[in-house]
Amino acid sequence: MEVSSAALYQQNIDKQRIVITGQDSKLLTRLITEVLSLNKRKFNHFTDGKLITQPGAPVLIIESQTNLLEFQHHVAVLTPADANSIDSLTQLADHTPKAGTLIYTETVPSIKAIGSKERADVQSISYKILPHKVKDGKTFLISSTNEEFPIQLSGEKNLLILAAAKELLKKIGISSGQFYKTVSSLSA
Repeated sequence: MEVSSAALYQQNIDKQRIVITGQDSKLLTRLITEVLSLNKRKFNHFTDGKLITQPGAPVLIIESQTNLLEFQHHVAVLTPADANSIDSLTQLADHTPKAGTLIYTETVPSIKAIGSKERADVQSISYKILPHKVKDGKTFLISSTNEEFPIQLSGEKNLLILAAAKELLKKIGISSGQFYKTVSSLSA
């Protein structure tokens, strides 16, 4: 169903609204929604002007590059962005409400500067590439208990996006164990 960002807010006023933005937002959103689906978690999803709903979903995942303030987010996830987007990402971060959360990469100086800025009663969570190893051309994520999980994705960019997904999913109730087991079953 085609819906405007203003109407989206009204239809999802009782949901935790999560905005995902930046150059890697499509891949990040896909990973998050796949992990939620495989763990049988309900969510609504908005991208490209289309809203997909599930009855009783407690969260709304919004993938967008524009009209970011209209969504009135609770959580914002900042992935690397081009220089032209820095002002809109700064505004998004500055409009994170009290008790809200800002998740940002610490590997890109401009995004780190936005995310690490002190904001009253906003939780800032940084992410960086997850511990991993490459063996015989295959990438393995390494958990905090040193358990190895083979994954289909490889390369620093994809590992950074996995780290963002892990932080957001932890915030909305997916444990580290669930995350590692689920991402090891995803295809590239």
